[in-house]
Amino acid sequence: MIGRLNLTELIAKHQTLESAIQGGREGFLSDWNGGHPFVTRFLGAGFAESILESDLSEYIYFDDQQDVISAICRFHRLAEGLSLAPANVLAGPGSSSILVALSLWLLQTGVEEVFYIPPLYYTFHFFLKSLKIRLRPVTGHHCFEDACVLNLPPRKAALLMTDPIWYAGRRLTAGQVETVAKWQKKTGSFVLVDGSFQYMQWAATRHEYTSALLLDRTFRLISPTKSLAIPAFRFAYLIHPAEVHARLLFLYESIVGGANASDLSFARRALHLLCSQGCNRLLTEFLESTYSQLIENKIIGEAVRPDCGYFAFAIPNKAAQDRSSNAVMTQDYFELRGYPNCIRLNLMTAYRLYLANSARIA
Repeated sequence: MIGRLNLTELIAKHQTLESAIQGGREGFLSDWNGGHPFVTRFLGAGFAESILESDLSEYIYFDDQQDVISAICRFHRLAEGLSLAPANVLAGPGSSSILVALSLWLLQTGVEEVFYIPPLYYTFHFFLKSLKIRLRPVTGHHCFEDACVLNLPPRKAALLMTDPIWYAGRRLTAGQVETVAKWQKKTGSFVLVDGSFQYMQWAATRHEYTSALLLDRTFRLISPTKSLAIPAFRFAYLIHPAEVHARLLFLYESIVGGANASDLSFARRALHLLCSQGCNRLLTEFLESTYSQLIENKIIGEAVRPDCGYFAFAIPNKAAQDRSSNAVMTQDYFELRGYPNCIRLNLMTAYRLYLANSARIA
C-alpha cells in the first residue's frame, strides 16, 4: 500500500542519509554505489586509451555521435525488434538531466497534471512539483502487491511509471503493461517510462514489456550505466517520439552542455557489450546467485521476490542488522506502507559483506 508522501520530509531524509554515510559506508546496506567482480572485464583492455582517441579540442555532444546513436538503434532492434530512427533517441551523460529536460518539456507542452503508477524516484517528484505540475497516483498499491489495480483516467492524459520498481528489483508484469498499452491506444495518451534499471533481467532475455507501447506516444528512459552497474561513468538515453526530438534536444543541451570524453568512450563500450551475445549476463547471473545465497544462508528473509537489478527489498536478520550501519532505506523512502521490517538491500554490498570470502566467481 502506498504511504503518505511529504516531499519536504523525504528530501530531508535523503539529506540526513547522505550525512550519515559521510564518515564511511562499509555497513551501508542500502548503498547506491556499484562494485562487482566484472567491472574490468566489462570495460575491456584498452579502455583508458580509447578516451584519448576523441578530439579533445572540441565540445562533445552525443547527438553528433552517429556511431553511438546507431548502436542504440541496433541494440533495440536485436532485443525487441524495434525500428528506431536517430530522431527517436536522445542520449547523454546520465539520467537525471534527461528527467529534468523531460519535466521542462511537459511544462512547455502545457501539461498541468501527470498521473503516475507508484513509486517514482524522489527527484521526479521534486522536479515536477517545482514546476507546479500536479502528480496523481492511479493506484493505492505498488505493482508487486496482489491488491494493485490500475485506475487509469478515462481520457487522454500523461502517465508516468517506473519499470522495474528499482528498490525491489521487480518488473511490472506483461499483463500490467498490456493494460497500460490498451489504455494508451484508446485514449492517445503519452506514457513516460523511467526504465533506468531495465535490461537487468535475471532471466535470459533482453526484451522489455514496455517496448510494446506506442513509439509515437511513449518516452522511455534507459541507463546502460546501471545495466552494467558501473556508476563512475555516466550514460543514459531517452527513446521518444521523433516529432519532439528538436525541442527535447534543445532543452537537454541547454541544461547539460557538452559531455566528456570518458563518458563517450564508456557509451561505446557499453553498447558493444549490450549488443553482444553474452550481453550483461555475467552480472545478472551473479546478482541472482547472490540473492539466492543470502536467502539460503538466512542472512535475509524474503518479502518481495526480485527478478532483475541489483536491489532487493528484504528483511535483514539480526546479525545483518547489527553489522550494518543505522543508515538504511526503509519503506518511508518509497511511498510504501505495510513493510516495516524491510530495507532496500544492495546485493553487491551484501555480497562483499557476507559472501565474498566464501564464494568463487567464474
